[in-house]
Amino acid sequence: MVLLRATENLTSPAGTYVLRDELLLATPLPHPTEAPIQSPNPLATTPVPQTAGTTLSVVSLNSRVPVPQLYTVNSSTSDNSGSIPVSDPLESLSEPRSSIDTEGGGRVSGEGTSNSNNGGSRNGGYTPAFGEGNSSLRAVGGKKDTVKRIKPKNNIIKSNSSFISRVVTHDTLNRRLAERGPDDVFAFANVSRAFQWLDLSSTSKHDHLTKILFTRAHALCHDVNVITRSSNHIDVIIGFSTGDIMWYEPISQKYARLNKNGTINPSAVSQIRWIPGSENLFLAAHVDGSLVVYDKEKEDASFSPEGNGALPNRPSSSQIAESSLHVSKSVNSKNQKFNPVACWTLLKQPINGIAFSPDSKHLAVVSEDGTLRIIDYLKEQ
Repeated sequence: MVLLRATENLTSPAGTYVLRDELLLATPLPHPTEAPIQSPNPLATTPVPQTAGTTLSVVSLNSRVPVPQLYTVNSSTSDNSGSIPVSDPLESLSEPRSSIDTEGGGRVSGEGTSNSNNGGSRNGGYTPAFGEGNSSLRAVGGKKDTVKRIKPKNNIIKSNSSFISRVVTHDTLNRRLAERGPDDVFAFANVSRAFQWLDLSSTSKHDHLTKILFTRAHALCHDVNVITRSSNHIDVIIGFSTGDIMWYEPISQKYARLNKNGTINPSAVSQIRWIPGSENLFLAAHVDGSLVVYDKEKEDASFSPEGNGALPNRPSSSQIAESSLHVSKSVNSKNQKFNPVACWTLLKQPINGIAFSPDSKHLAVVSEDGTLRIIDYLKEQ
């Protein structure tokens, strides 16, 4: 049971916060087909499959998010007088950084960001898109409609998939969606084998708009794409204990499954994040120590490491051992018809959490061994 409790005041080192609501997210009972756990030992150190995880996301439909301005020091000067403001790469979240981000419905933009004249790469303000320069990742057929987003193909309410046990929708779902405003706020939460969609702008916030119950897969994590969200479209990705990943669009109640039955990686997804600035690409951290980049609109195929030909200018074996990052498939690979887009392994340690840096140039990875590693994911090293 997860309780989001509202108290009058909450004091923290950063300040005082006022909590207004109390939401109860009940943990669903195990599915009848799940085998019961016999006498679990809380002191056991033997690794077991991860089956529990709770993540809550609060999403505003307002497409503009105020982002503080970053400052950088011009390296050509010896003092700090050369400090000039540069545009944060996340400032214009509604505009992809390059044509790489346009596959499957995005926009084709020019070189660099829309703010590249305000500092640009000369001052470190420009962050290239992940995989920029690989023509195999570009959209096929040229420019596409920038307003009508591509949605998953399957209707989750009418689904007969054994992966989904039950879908419960609110009686007034259609009316509440029709009455939603540009400043409405939604919440998404995964609790055990349930995924819930809540309307925080409603007076009855505890009543879910949609509640999805899965058969034997436990939802461990999820993430919402902030650059594609609008009043009629929200892209959500969900990672499961079975290794499966779901791309879910709640407004249309459509979904698609990726890494189905562990086709690419059978281990649980401990954390999942959209690639900064991308409409299609996201990164999933698996508990076997793998970091896999998927494209939400690509089909899966059985994956085999591509070997030395996958990464141009591949570092030596000693350099790979030092960096602790092994590239099984590079984003620069020309084989981009199917998922995965890229695949890396980090010392075979279970990964507990990942986070992108504010400048979108690095990735922080926390492993089960207690180590924090910083990866230059744009260069795959």
